[in-house]
Parts: sequence; C-alpha cells; structure tokens
Amino acid sequence: MKQLTATSLALLAMGAISVLSGCAPSTLQGTATSADKGQAAAQQVAANTPVTLVKNGKYEIELLVPEEGVFAGEEIDIEFKVTDTTQKDPVEGNLGIANVQATGIVTMPSMPGMPEQKPEIHREGIPGYYGIVLYFPHGGGYQIDLELALPTGEKFPVRFAIEVKDERPADQAVGKKPYELKVVDFPASADANSPVDLKLQVMDTKAEAVQKDFQVVHEKKFHLLIASEDLNWFVHEHPEMNADGTWSLPIKFPAAGKYWVYGDVAPAGKSSQLLIAQVNVPKGPAPTWDKALTANLGPVTVSGVTARLQPVDQPIPQGKNTLIEVQLTDVQGKPVLDTKPWLGAAGHMMIIHQDGQTVVHSHPKEDAEAEELAKQGKFRFMARFPKSGLYKAYAQFSHQDEIKTFGFGVDLK
Repeated sequence: MKQLTATSLALLAMGAISVLSGCAPSTLQGTATSADKGQAAAQQVAANTPVTLVKNGKYEIELLVPEEGVFAGEEIDIEFKVTDTTQKDPVEGNLGIANVQATGIVTMPSMPGMPEQKPEIHREGIPGYYGIVLYFPHGGGYQIDLELALPTGEKFPVRFAIEVKDERPADQAVGKKPYELKVVDFPASADANSPVDLKLQVMDTKAEAVQKDFQVVHEKKFHLLIASEDLNWFVHEHPEMNADGTWSLPIKFPAAGKYWVYGDVAPAGKSSQLLIAQVNVPKGPAPTWDKALTANLGPVTVSGVTARLQPVDQPIPQGKNTLIEVQLTDVQGKPVLDTKPWLGAAGHMMIIHQDGQTVVHSHPKEDAEAEELAKQGKFRFMARFPKSGLYKAYAQFSHQDEIKTFGFGVDLK
C-alpha cells in the first residue's frame, strides 16, 4: 500500500465509507445481459451497501477486500477472483478461471464531478485470481465497474461497491504515496513585496519521474490552491505546464510567512490526487488579516453579496458524507439568482482542516433539486469532515464577472 497524507475534495473538489470488516459480503445476482442487475447494483450503491460478491449464471466474482478495510490516500492492490461454481476442487472449492481479460472504471456516485479512474488490472499467480490497483482520494462510497471477457468468448459486466475509510492517522501511515508535489527552485529569500514565479512538478514516485499527462477536470488540468499557514488567506489559480512537466504561476504573496500549496490533479487514467507542499516567504510585511481561526458560519459579505453557510445535518457528522448549504443574498436581503457556472460547476468549495493536511474540493449537486434550490439562491455541496477540529471552508461563485470567495469557519466537535 502507498499512503497519501492529504485527503481530496478535496476538491476539494471533491466523500467515503468504511468496508464492513468481518461481515458477509453483499451478493448481486444476474445474467450476462441483465439490465436489472445493473439497476439493482446502482440502487445498492446509492444506499451505501457494499457489494463485493457478484453471481452471473454459473460464475462467481468476488472482490477480496482486506479485513481491516480500505483507507483513503493509499494506493492498494486488491484482488478479485473469478470462479466456475459448476467446477469444484475438494480442497479449493470453486475452480478459478484463468486468462480472463478485464478492464475497469472506478467512480464515486455521490460526487459525479470526480474524474473516472481506469485502474491497472493484472493476473495474480493463482488461476482465477486478479489484482486491481486502486487509489481513493478521500473517504466515501465508490463503485468499481469491470468488464470481463472469458476464454470461452463470454463477456459480461460486474459492479462492486465499497466503502472507503478516511485516512489513517499520520503515525499509522502505510507506505509511500503514488504522487508528490515538488516545489522547484523557490527562492530562499522570497519577498512578499515582489512577484515570484512559483514552479511545481507532480512526481510519479513509483516511476521516479515527472508526470506530464493529466486529465481535464472541471475545465482545467491543474487546480492550484494556496492558503496562508493560518488558512485565513486563500487563492484558487490555474498554472500552465511547459514541455518538461513543470507548472508555473507568477504570484505576489500578500505577506511574509509560510503558505500551504495544494495541487488538485488527475494523472491520466488515475483518480484525483490532492497533493501538498509548503513554501516560506521570509521577507515582507506582516499579515493584515486576523490570523485566528474561529468558527464563523456567516454572514460573510463580498462586493455586495452576503453568504451564509448552513449544515443540512445537525450536528455535522464526523467521517460521513454530509450536505452543507450556502445561501447567497443581495444588499436588500433577496436571493442572488444571477450567478454563472465557473469551471464547469455552479460553485466550488474548498474545505481545509486546521492542520493543513486534510482538504476536500467539492461542487454543488447537479440534479432537479439543485436547480430548484438555485432559484432561491441556495447551493448545496457534498462535504466530509474526517476528524474533529476547526476547518476553513471557502465557497466560490462567479457573479457579475467576478469570482467571489467567501470564507467560513466550521468547528467540528
């Protein structure tokens, strides 16, 4: 396994669930072309019901989830086995089927904006056993869709649903994360009075090489988030990449101090990665903002628009998906109805824990209910708060040709 310290929104963008260790796996049955099977699987996924055993005619396909469960921020090779229930060994039971060709896609139903993951699938040393390399940016319910092609020529889909736990505590970290964010040539004498060229590289730690191929997610290949160490100053930018894989952004930091640098990227064929680095600006004026991180659900006013944050679930649950609503009103207290989509979404929300190490990048839901709420100036984001403590939540909207950023403080007991 490989450990990733940061959780993902992010994205920020962008929720998780726990595998039920020691429980019998949920089973889904159907035929090779059964539409009912897919519908039933989708219903179980929606209900956060793990599905790790699927039967298709005489075939049985089982995802062998570790007893301890699966954790966010770790690359893991999970085995699945394909067996023929009509062919049995007195010791091994159902015989495994060798030489199955498999392709797969991993998605997160509760966050449709998250890019698809196309995992590597390989044969294991035992006939009928196969490995699938997976990475989950943060906790929540995930769906694994496989397309199996048997040596007999039969083909059929298989859908698993698993719940992923939030990250392990730092002192229980396992292995090395698959990608790292590297700051390149940042000046040791950086001065907040002058612009600096912030240069970054995404490193593939397995290949020990600069990653150059990325998926476009919400209209950009790289979402760069920068926050002061106290989290009370924040920007969301989009650097450009040159031929050698170095991303660069000219930026003038507002004050001397340390800054968190978050790269929200999706390497080609992989899931979203929220990678963390830090830079130090030793010279320049002191911060002009209040450095204390406190609870504050609003009102917060920016350029004539006032925002309030309202958790849908009271109290906010820890380690579970939850909806939080942002209400926008104008100077007369009327709902703001003229926001515009930005970067492929009605809004963006970045949720950062006070330790700077847990970040979720989220977007409003996109369904009929969301459309009705938008007519009232309300936007609901799928959020997750993996651990107790103070969080800074930044909600961003495009309004009257301006990106308006509202900062809230959430105290999770």
